[in-house]
Amino acid sequence: MTDLTEIIVMLRNFEGISRKFVLPGIIRKLREESYQGNTPHGLGEDSAAIDTDSDEVILLTTDSIVQELCLNHPRAAGFNVVLANVMDIYAAGGRPTSFAVALSYSDQKIGDELLQGLIEGSHTFRVPIVRGHTNPQASSTYVVGSCTGTVKKSHLLTAGGAREGDQLILIFDKEGKRGSSYTLGWDTVTHRDSTQVIDRFTVMIDLAQSGLITASKDVSVAGLVGTAGMMVEYSGKGGVVNLDIVDQHRPPSIDFRDWIRMFISLGFLVAAPISTFERIHSIAQEHNMSAMVIGFVDDSRSLRLRMGDEEDILFDFSKGPILTPRGN
Repeated sequence: MTDLTEIIVMLRNFEGISRKFVLPGIIRKLREESYQGNTPHGLGEDSAAIDTDSDEVILLTTDSIVQELCLNHPRAAGFNVVLANVMDIYAAGGRPTSFAVALSYSDQKIGDELLQGLIEGSHTFRVPIVRGHTNPQASSTYVVGSCTGTVKKSHLLTAGGAREGDQLILIFDKEGKRGSSYTLGWDTVTHRDSTQVIDRFTVMIDLAQSGLITASKDVSVAGLVGTAGMMVEYSGKGGVVNLDIVDQHRPPSIDFRDWIRMFISLGFLVAAPISTFERIHSIAQEHNMSAMVIGFVDDSRSLRLRMGDEEDILFDFSKGPILTPRGN
């Protein structure tokens, strides 16, 4: 078994990716059976875009934190549920406007820590918590958050706009460390003040207003490879991720096989025409972020990984939906 084959097997079995395998069935059922379930810019996006009579759309997203993190690191869980939601808003080119939360716990100390983490997150990301629900006598422990935001209709970034010939560009903050509560997390937030964090986040607002990019997703718990898979599938395309380039630009303190599975706080994957890279790179630098080309989009309907002289298929979307299938 070659190194590339081992990596493909590892990624297919990686929980951050494998938990996504249920999504096509859920998305299909909701699209077909719920009221106006196939609304544009809805299911499959990081943030749903709700149309208005103004020149803006309302962005809406939802994320939760797994029970293990809530039990063992409740303050981090509260903080990270805010982080996960606001990243989705920024990935759409928007700015967060409000946050709502549902808390479930039975241990009051855990509940207090979850709440403290939420409060810290609200200050760091400058988003007010305006609504919530609490069950303090629950048999399970979790925190679920929902965030709203706004963006001009002409600046909305979609996860499904990647086009054949586009480059896949990773934009992230290189100055960070391995997460203390989640070891497959690249933490570029907890050691920074709010002003520094917001400055980095708003790179996506500037990119949205520039019109340079065709698709955008935040680098989620599926890691940068899983995120690339979701983007090209939702765009109805395929593509290649060059693992050699990814390896060259990874933080030296992080093992390569960990890096390709990591949730990257302040990390975004965008698709853009080749001619736009220099300007994208310049905008990223203005926000103290790094930008690098890690692959490209094609019409193959598969995501392939390249390493050295080898190339092999990770996801073959032509055989059926795998992660986040394209809507009508």
